[in-house]
Parts: sequence; C-alpha cells; structure tokens
Amino acid sequence: MKLVVGTRGSKLALAQTYKVVERLRERYEVEIKIVKTTGDVMKDKPLYEFKGIGAFVRTIDRALARGEIDIAVHSYKDVPSQRVEGTVIAAVLERDSPCDALISKNGETIEDLKERAVIGTSSLRRRAQLKRLREDLKFENLRGNLDTRLRKLKEGVYDAIVVAEAGLQRLGLDREVEYQRFDPHTVVPPANQGIIAVATRKGEEDLISFLNDEKTWLEAKVERAVIRELGVGCAVPVGVYAETGSKVRLICEILDDKYVRVEEWLSRSSAVEEAAEIGKSLRKEVYGR
Repeated sequence: MKLVVGTRGSKLALAQTYKVVERLRERYEVEIKIVKTTGDVMKDKPLYEFKGIGAFVRTIDRALARGEIDIAVHSYKDVPSQRVEGTVIAAVLERDSPCDALISKNGETIEDLKERAVIGTSSLRRRAQLKRLREDLKFENLRGNLDTRLRKLKEGVYDAIVVAEAGLQRLGLDREVEYQRFDPHTVVPPANQGIIAVATRKGEEDLISFLNDEKTWLEAKVERAVIRELGVGCAVPVGVYAETGSKVRLICEILDDKYVRVEEWLSRSSAVEEAAEIGKSLRKEVYGR
C-alpha cells in the first residue's frame, strides 16, 4: 500500500517528516509531497498578526481532506484546536525537547548580554518571558527558517535570537551551535512544543496508530485542553507545559495585561479533564468570562 505524506518544504519540516516516513516505511510505500502554506508565503509578517489561525497547517489539512495526500505531518504547536472538517490528529511521536534556546552572537547567556541587547523573536510569549528576566532587553521581529535566523544573527542584525531547541536537534545544529537552554519550568514553552503530530482523514486513524507515543499523547492532550478552554491563540503570550510521571505536572503561565502562573499535579486518569477545568478557571480570572 502506498501513502502520500504532505509537509511544508522547509529543512525543518522535512526533517520532521523524515522521522515519520522512516517509521511508515516499515509497513508502506511512501511518497512525500510538499505543500506551500500561508505561513511560508508571508515570511516577513509576525505570526500573531495573521488573520485566522493555523498559518502553517490549514493548507496541508485541506489537501488531506480533499484526498490529495493521505498523511499530514505538523509541528503540533502550530496546529489549531479547530480541525479542518474530515481530518484528525491520529498519532504523535515521542516528544523531543520542549525547551526554548537562546543563541547569542558571541556565546553569551541571557545574564551576560550587554545592556539593551536586541533579541530576535516574533513570539509575544518569548518577549514577555525574557522581559521578566531582563527588563532592559529590546526585541525585533524574526521570521524565516533556522538557517536564515542564524545568518541574520551572524550578520549582527540581532545580539541574540530565541528558537526551539527541538528544531536545532532535528537539524543536527545542537552539535554545531553554542546555546543556552531555558528550563521549561522557568521559561514555560508553548503548548506542544517539541511534538510532531501526524494527521489522517477521519476513519483512517488505524493506518498510523502504531506511530503513537502514549506518554507524549497524554502530555499533548493536557496542554491542549488548557489552551482550548483559554480560547487564545498566538496573539496572547501563554506558556503551557505538562510532564508525565506517576502524576502529570502542569505549569501554565499567562503574561498578558495580568500575569498569572499556575502549577498543579494532576491524576493521570483524569488529567485532561482537570486541565480543562484549570483552563476555564484561568480564563475567568484573567479575562472575566
């Protein structure tokens, strides 16, 4: 049986897709099809300024729904809660690092950067979190693939940039680039950072069920339950992180007009439901609705 796998065409998207395809080829003949998305076309616009949601996802999922591809591979953090009709996230791979990483021009940590250093990031969450660590820092928008971001740093456009450590790892750059890893309990990542999600059409989930990592699946669902109930997108600075042991540790940080941080231990058997209630409570506390 042959499966057509849809993905964005960036180096990072393809690296993620190859991880999925390597597993799929244990059972299927596989073809990769590159799909250009809104986020790929409008590279200079900060993500929080996009109208609607799912700038890197919708186009690929629509191709899936139309039958142009059989499988879609996404960074789960980019996937909106509202699915394209007829499609479903059917599996997640074992989570890579959820952490953010700071890469500076001269190898400095955030503590050692010069006063009023310029940080390249388009993430409102990262800006708000780093501002809490260093009030003097300045921020400029940064889009493009990792190679582009690293080139701009080298050219001196920024004093430092912030990226997801998982991206560095998937491209093998973690062995070439010196960087500072932020503890996810301190700089709380966005929901589902470091997780590769695989989508199918509804009713075809069994095609890829063998790919699913149960621990990561639970963490992903817990984090998404909070975000879904908060009802916010990337235009609001929010970090949500869950890690699974005998219980599920959940950390949520909202850095909007009002700063709120919650840390709870949840029962594994009811973690998703408990997380949803926490999301509702936070929405009421912060936004009064």
